[in-house]
Parts: sequence; structure tokens; C-alpha cells
Amino acid sequence: MDDSIFEVENKIRALEKEIQEIKERWNEIRKAKEQEKKRIHHVNISVISYFTYSFLLTKGGDQKGIVIGNFVIHNIGSAALENPYICLKVTPKECAALSAKLGEDVQYDRRLNPLVMEPWQYIDENANKIVEERGEFWLKPVRISQIEPGQKLAFSNFQLKFAIKGVQTFYKMEGFFYCKQLQNGVRALNNIAIHV
Repeated sequence: MDDSIFEVENKIRALEKEIQEIKERWNEIRKAKEQEKKRIHHVNISVISYFTYSFLLTKGGDQKGIVIGNFVIHNIGSAALENPYICLKVTPKECAALSAKLGEDVQYDRRLNPLVMEPWQYIDENANKIVEERGEFWLKPVRISQIEPGQKLAFSNFQLKFAIKGVQTFYKMEGFFYCKQLQNGVRALNNIAIHV
């Protein structure tokens, strides 16, 4: 009978050892899954924005110039950029003569140029006041609510008009990109700078 008690105790110890090994293995698996979740949830928020533009001078006595430009945003990160919007700041603010096709009804053929597709609108009803006070145009896309990784979004074909006077003048447009993840904004890689 002592032998059978001894055998049962050995079996119990062996089972307890197996249970302990299973618990350790389970903890290792759980830790590995948590680390994998952390790795997956580590996202890279990275974006660049820049201007592309052409400079045109009018012939004749008008003495005016026009910049036709695009403000391009490129998501080079690994996460979508939510609720994108931009600020285009013109100095001197008195020369803030920006024209563009704004509003929901702007229609484009998506097959021709996907960058030109997105219509834009002022960010809110105070936009005109901000333009007058600070020379800042705050705009948001009408249909696009996020920029996926690798995607580009552009405020396309805007025109900045300026006068060429007898006095030497410096005109500048700066661009800034904002979104839910980048509420402090990201400055564009370049500016539009004109010395006349």
C-alpha cells in the first residue's frame, strides 16, 4: 500500500510539474502576443508637403504677375492621416489675392489627373475674416477625410495674383499641413517666393 501511495504522489508531482510547464509556456505565448500587438500598433506618422508652381508675367501695361500652383501633401508614414486641412499664408497680407475653384460642386474627370480631383472649401465661415486679418487661407478637402499611407492629396491649380510696382516688393506664400495626428502642423518643404 505504501508503494501505491508513493506512486500516486509521484504522479501528482509529475502532473504538477507538467501544469507548471504549461503555465510558463502559456505566459510566454501571452507575452509574445502582447509584444506583437505593440509592434503592430506602433505606427509611423510622417508626411511631406510642398509647392509645385509656374510663374507668369502679363504682357502690356498691366504689370501683373500670376503664380499657378499646387500644394501637394504626401503621406510617407505607415498610418492614415485623418481630417486633413491646410493653411496657405500670403505676405504681405494686403496682397492676398488667391483664386481657386472652391466648393462641393467642382467637378473633374478623375481619369485625367487624380491630383486635380479633390474639391476644397474654406475650413469654416470665419475664413474671409482670417484672410483679411492675417493673410491666411484655411482650407479642407470636401470629400477626402483621410490620406492613406503612400497616397498624395493636392490643392490644385490655385492662382496667386500680384502687382508689379515701381517699388521693389517681396511676395511669399508659405504652406502648412495639419491633421488629427499633427495638430501643431508641418511646414511645407518649400515656399513660393517672388522678388519684383
